[in-house]
Amino acid sequence: MNIIESLVKESLEFEPPELKPRSEIIRALPTPKLFNTYHIVVGMRRSGKTFYLFQKMRQLLENGVDRDTIFYFNFSDDRLKPLVPGMGSAIIEEYYRQVPSARDQGAYFLLDEIQELGDWQAILQRVSEHEKATMVVTGSSSKLSSEEIATQSRGRSQSHLMLPLSFLEYCSFAGEGALARDVSGITGIGAVSQRDATRLSGLFSSYLIAGGFPGVQDLIPEDRIEMLQGYVRDVVARDVAERSGRGDIALANQLALFALRNTGCDLSLNKLAEQLSDLGYQAYWKKLNDLSHLMEQAYLYRLLPEFTMRLKPSTTAQQKVYAIDPGLVHAVSRASQQDLGKRFETVIYLELVRRLAGRRIETVSSYTVPSPRREKVDFLVGDALSREPYELVQACADMSSDKTRSRELGSLSLAMRAVGLDCGKIITLDEEGTEHVEGGTIDIVPAWRWILTSSNRQS
Repeated sequence: MNIIESLVKESLEFEPPELKPRSEIIRALPTPKLFNTYHIVVGMRRSGKTFYLFQKMRQLLENGVDRDTIFYFNFSDDRLKPLVPGMGSAIIEEYYRQVPSARDQGAYFLLDEIQELGDWQAILQRVSEHEKATMVVTGSSSKLSSEEIATQSRGRSQSHLMLPLSFLEYCSFAGEGALARDVSGITGIGAVSQRDATRLSGLFSSYLIAGGFPGVQDLIPEDRIEMLQGYVRDVVARDVAERSGRGDIALANQLALFALRNTGCDLSLNKLAEQLSDLGYQAYWKKLNDLSHLMEQAYLYRLLPEFTMRLKPSTTAQQKVYAIDPGLVHAVSRASQQDLGKRFETVIYLELVRRLAGRRIETVSSYTVPSPRREKVDFLVGDALSREPYELVQACADMSSDKTRSRELGSLSLAMRAVGLDCGKIITLDEEGTEHVEGGTIDIVPAWRWILTSSNRQS
């Protein structure tokens, strides 16, 4: 028995492990047929892409799909090395040889680390055009970026972003899924008992530290920090340096640490280049910009644009940087760094990203009031063509200081008048209530309630 025949047989006998379900990112999975769009799950390393394939496999089995028509295969298996041209096609054909009925009946292909195949796009296109198939594949940006996946798949693919655990998912992993789901189905203020509110508030505070990478949830704090630091090093060494050059590792590592430690802040590559040059690095704007683009492709962080209706955005407007997970920020931040507010704002941004999946680009942006003082609001959410009105959202972990409270309420009030809204929202750690300001009202809501309560979700 040759290695391909053996691995295909092994894959057909593979049973998916027990798992804690993630929220769905593929809204509808079609039944096998010719010319199906194939789905590509992308995201940062260790965010849960492989286990999402196992989740889809379990769902198919629970829905009565014949096990033989579900083909899970991991192309990063070391026993396939070296991967030679044509090996991917040979694996697909060997599957059909072992399960000949799948050609007529149709098959579900769950293909992990597809980028290991140099001719992956040709294989997926051929199968989608000539076989009754439904395909879900994962891709890593170490050898192929998500942008290249979309370009080379010739319009036949749909990408889905797998983020680390949301707070709702985190509660499930922490054994409080039932409580979180109950709250997520409640509408109306005061529907949560004080005991449950305290429990959820404590879970949210823990989430700000641990973050949402599934593989670190059961680790003690010291091991979790080391593991998350390793994730960052892997992105730099494997996803960034392999594409830009090994000589850029030191510079790329400095950029990654700077961006993560300054999550929720403006990212000025010119200023960073000056600082790094003073430290002896060969840093200049173009090099940092190229490295930053690769880190975005690797999903280490995201950049948030400033709201504008101009065709050409202002060249002086700075984009804000947000880490892909608050746990990463906590793990790489200096012990002397006070970063609670930044991690808090990052969680609010990531929740907006989840809610707005499938919407038009720049549905969420930062907003600066066109006034002499240029007051800022963290997020302007909305679509000019949507029936839903725009929404202004401010993230502030702690408003107990009179100065902070005055600044947050004042900036949001001015922004409401500037964009013609009579309401706004401030999301906090624990405070809840309503403030009446000139021209409208501002709701103040704890983050855990805002995330979990279904009435606050955008569908």
